Amino acid sequence: MLFRNLLISALFFISSSIFSHGKVGSFIEPDGTGNISFPNTDEYQVLSVDLHTHSVFSDGHVWPNVRVAEAERENLDLIAITEHLEFQPHIKDIPHPDRNRSFEIALGAKNSDLLIVNGGEITRSFPPGHINAVFIKDANKLINIDKSKQDKVDEWIKTRPPSYLDKYDGDPWFNDATLAALWPIEEALKEANRQEAFVFWNHPVWSAETDNSDVILTDIHKKLFNKKLMHGIEVVNGKWFSDEAFQIALDYNLTLLGTSDIHGLIEWDYLNQPNGHRPVTLVLAKERTTESIKEALFDRRTVIWYKNDLIGLENNLVPVIESTLEIVDVTFKGRTIGTVKVKNTSSVRYMLRVVDGQFIEDSSNIIFIEPNDTSSFEVKYAKGKKISLEVEVLNAYIKPKIHPVITLN
Repeated sequence: MLFRNLLISALFFISSSIFSHGKVGSFIEPDGTGNISFPNTDEYQVLSVDLHTHSVFSDGHVWPNVRVAEAERENLDLIAITEHLEFQPHIKDIPHPDRNRSFEIALGAKNSDLLIVNGGEITRSFPPGHINAVFIKDANKLINIDKSKQDKVDEWIKTRPPSYLDKYDGDPWFNDATLAALWPIEEALKEANRQEAFVFWNHPVWSAETDNSDVILTDIHKKLFNKKLMHGIEVVNGKWFSDEAFQIALDYNLTLLGTSDIHGLIEWDYLNQPNGHRPVTLVLAKERTTESIKEALFDRRTVIWYKNDLIGLENNLVPVIESTLEIVDVTFKGRTIGTVKVKNTSSVRYMLRVVDGQFIEDSSNIIFIEPNDTSSFEVKYAKGKKISLEVEVLNAYIKPKIHPVITLN
């Protein structure tokens, strides 16, 4: 009997090890690859956040636990699981009527203090396009499939071009997705706001959404902004940046966001590329909690890190930059040539242009400060006088095409 019980226990352990879909630390180790690191400002913690991710529970290509392991590997503070609520191309293989299931799996796969929040991508044709709601309580309430409207779907399908029908018609999710799209977007966003969600406009200038439109910002969007049903906008989505979205954010007081919108592997899409990291939103939060991050998002306290650029409102961006750059040493040869050492304690490679008339003796007036490193340059400056350099940060933007200016002391 003892042998039998031991055998059963051993078989259970082996089978659970083989077939478990829990943690993936055994093959994605937190080795610092793509590690995202920014020091806090004097007033806020600077937290790295990705509010747009996908798994096989919509149109992504990985199990939700991989999304968690990737974020842990990069030292992110928070991710949102934001599956398409209507678009379910893998549903033949992964039937899942519960739209919260992906989030639940991700939450169970956590192996660190990574914060994970529930979300959903409300998927509509343009306008208004795709809209994310994050920090939601129940994704199932953001989709409404009304079978009584099937006749409208049948009539609409008749108007679609053959290429469209060849691509989608016949898939198990297609009919329900079309029924769901008949639910007015305003009603879906009202439900998201009832759940106290943070809501934002995804990839507003993505070409696939705007083939038949010359205008990105429509009356529908303005109505949703004015009713406070949308709170942010993706200025950066994946590998793309939009000055037009940046300007819309400024004009309508929307929170600036940068997201990965990851579908494949972070390793493939970002870490193996030049400037290899996913785009993230740096949130200036009072505490490292979901509620504090959510409060900061509503208060527009964000900076985007995209490739090698920083993008944000001046009152958010300047403190972030100033917290990362510091003159740590000055030595003189003679009375007028000082060697200045500047330390960078962030993951950004800075490109600075001296704008206050000081003479840089060993290069042009363009200075590069490598990530998490110290750079030296020679300045013509009187010995004994306090060093002060006014620089324009050429890889940072406070408005479209406008760089911030800071002072290094």
